[in-house]
Amino acid sequence: MKTFFQKSIPHLLAVALFFVLSVVYFLPVVLENKDIEQGDIKNSMTWGQDSKEYHKRTGNYSYWSNAMFSGMPANYTYAPPVTNIFSNIGKILVLKNSNNFGLLFLYMLGFYIFLIAIGCRSPLAIVGALAYAFVSYNLIIIEAGHILKGLVMATMAPMIGGIMLVYQKKYLWGILITLIFTGLNVAWSHQQISYYLLLIILILAIVYFIYAVKEKTIKDFLKSSAVLLIVAALAVTPSLGKLIPTMDYTKDTMRGGAVLKNNAAGEKETAGLDLNYAFQWSYGKMETFTLLIPNFYGGASTYNLGENSEFYKALRQSGNGSIAKQYASHAPTYWGADEYKSFTSGPVYAGAIICFLFVLGLIIVKGKEKWWLLGGTILSLLLAWGRNAEIDFTFFLLGIEGLPIHIYIPNINVFFFEHLPLYNKFRTPEMSLIMANLTMTILAVLALKTIFDNVKTKNKEQRTKSAGADLKSVPKTQTNARITNSREQYQKPILISAGITGGICLFFAFFGGVLFNFSAPSDSNFPDWLVSALLADRKTMLVGDSWRSFFFIAIAAVLLIIYLKKSFKTNYLIFAIGLLIFIDLWAVDKRFLGNDKFVSKHQAKEFVQSDIDKMILQDTTHYRVLNLAGSTFNESATSAFHKSVGGYSPAKLRRYQDIIDYYFSKQLNQNILNMLNTKYIIFQTQEGNRVQINENAFGNAWFVDSIKWVNSPDEEILETGTADLKNVAVIDTAWRASTALNNRTPSKVEAQARNDRENNDTAAYIKLADYKNAGNMIFESLSDTEKFAVFSEVYYKTWKAYIDGEEVPLMQVNYILRGLQVPAGKHVIELKCKDELMIKWSQISLFASIFVGVVLMGLLGLIVWKKLRK
Repeated sequence: MKTFFQKSIPHLLAVALFFVLSVVYFLPVVLENKDIEQGDIKNSMTWGQDSKEYHKRTGNYSYWSNAMFSGMPANYTYAPPVTNIFSNIGKILVLKNSNNFGLLFLYMLGFYIFLIAIGCRSPLAIVGALAYAFVSYNLIIIEAGHILKGLVMATMAPMIGGIMLVYQKKYLWGILITLIFTGLNVAWSHQQISYYLLLIILILAIVYFIYAVKEKTIKDFLKSSAVLLIVAALAVTPSLGKLIPTMDYTKDTMRGGAVLKNNAAGEKETAGLDLNYAFQWSYGKMETFTLLIPNFYGGASTYNLGENSEFYKALRQSGNGSIAKQYASHAPTYWGADEYKSFTSGPVYAGAIICFLFVLGLIIVKGKEKWWLLGGTILSLLLAWGRNAEIDFTFFLLGIEGLPIHIYIPNINVFFFEHLPLYNKFRTPEMSLIMANLTMTILAVLALKTIFDNVKTKNKEQRTKSAGADLKSVPKTQTNARITNSREQYQKPILISAGITGGICLFFAFFGGVLFNFSAPSDSNFPDWLVSALLADRKTMLVGDSWRSFFFIAIAAVLLIIYLKKSFKTNYLIFAIGLLIFIDLWAVDKRFLGNDKFVSKHQAKEFVQSDIDKMILQDTTHYRVLNLAGSTFNESATSAFHKSVGGYSPAKLRRYQDIIDYYFSKQLNQNILNMLNTKYIIFQTQEGNRVQINENAFGNAWFVDSIKWVNSPDEEILETGTADLKNVAVIDTAWRASTALNNRTPSKVEAQARNDRENNDTAAYIKLADYKNAGNMIFESLSDTEKFAVFSEVYYKTWKAYIDGEEVPLMQVNYILRGLQVPAGKHVIELKCKDELMIKWSQISLFASIFVGVVLMGLLGLIVWKKLRK
């Protein structure tokens, strides 16, 4: 009997292989001290920049950041740490390098664990792990910096593997695997990916339930389901310190419920995201063929065509040889762009051989696994099409002239968006293809497993029967014939699958060049002679990759047929198929995340101060900067050095987004800029960027003469755009009952304001005395009469106000700012942000982590104890 160590050797070798491949792919990071300029990571480094600097300087944390959007909670930008046992486990699993090779390593490790859990031998599990990890999308998102997305994706397969083990009543291993990877899934917090995973699990559960009814095992199904629900609850609790505050905050963001009844365009507001905004980056129906043919739609928006391209040659011939190489390395080859999908970093390529094996799996894999994998794949494609899922076309019956047949299928994604719980909180429909990447790879591996297991089983059965019937008396030719029959049953499915997938490739190889016009909206930026060359290159890319995919499919199919006809070791075939898959995917990945993407760490991670930045930073007062030189509300560079009016965040406050829609999108409202204390405005000229000083900015706080009460948020935002905000505060009457103004009618307030003006209290002032951090500011005030102060700070419910140390009600004014009634006399006013909800749930996370740690140790102890008993 093999020892535990001997049984572990294949797994240890697999892990070592995964590590080596991950490091080799990211060799410039390991050996050359380089990194990838990951856009989202670089931008996110400026989120909460002021809070981050405060923490480095003092060791303390702030619950607020003024780095972007004139201020927002730091629990999304630079949150105080929350103790979570799964975060620590995750650091180990990604080798403390989640940004690149650690994530690639976890892709492989997670899928390997899944395949071992469902009964695959180590060699086949390695092939499956490589096939899943090197899917093009998995590498492209690393280049983009979507690391949390990738980390959560890496947990999907092992989570499902653990669930399957529990349903198979292999409780110890099932619970352990499910608990660890569900905990990681929640801790790494990418809700959209988790949502897609839940959809897959729901389909799996439905299929398992149907089979349980059919097989009369409902009791076992319900028992396993109950166990999984308990495991899920355990997995979630250590993350509650982050999850609950985030859920609470989401309600006030652009992903939460609407504040207004009508938006800036006069249309009725809805909860969640706007439909057109949510359906940006929808995958085209024809674009789905990129799963099989990588450059079907031209690769990426900027693609390296090389010096053999028509694009490069045309530039050379036109006398632009000096820039030809540079332009050809960033050619706009993607031709699937439209108003909803303006660019792409690359296609979602599952692999030609994986597509072939997936189709084979649909034919030869039996049982419930095939059905939930098929269901998940179909749903993935439908969701990915987003706004393109509608089908509307007319054709004429052959032989019956003039008899049109009209087929119309409404867009089911609109129905999902309006009715599927939480679905309207997410955008980028093409992201759902991560479901297909997972399900297709699983079924592809199961197809191979079915062939290997069945042929092996048939061999044993035939030889056992022959031996039982007196092996010597059974002719060798008869035994071989029985074995041959068991092998031949897979030859036809292999040919059919290769015929379908390879046939599609051949069709586009021969006819793809004449089926499409290969034009893109960006072509209008180039002269006709250069566009012609670009169209020729796009055509070549489609035809060339069609042939490429065909040959990979053909070689894989031939190898399988030879294996069935000629008896040789299964591991040889596994190695050959695995090598083909690896070569195919590695080569495509390098097109979009090659060595040219690695730059110096300084360039990858840091923003460089411009001369304008340096000039503005000489001002040591507290003000805001509006950068109009770029995409004001889709850039983060300004936040690296300044308190920005703009910025980029997928979860900005809903009220702030309303202000952007009403008063920034079409024309800047100077009054709004002034109330936000926008002192510097950066703008672009033909000579370069320039800066303008806004002398009319209201400052950090000011007293107003009167209050304008309104009856709804809709009235408030409209009045804020037109009122004299230097002298008037616009307040919703909903605040009257909960503030110091609750017993004072609007007429009395106005009367007092008139009296103040008559008394000419010119000595009255309110000023910022101490800016401790973004979440703690001290003001001084002086007035002979009671005054109402408006602060140039965004209101949020976590803010508290104190006058001379005594808490007083803080109000929301001018739709997004803070306001406060200040009594007569000289006072010290403190505004302090403290997220009590986060503090409370952080403590719960700490205790939950301790408890889950005990559970994990107990499970491991039971597993070891059972091994020792054997």
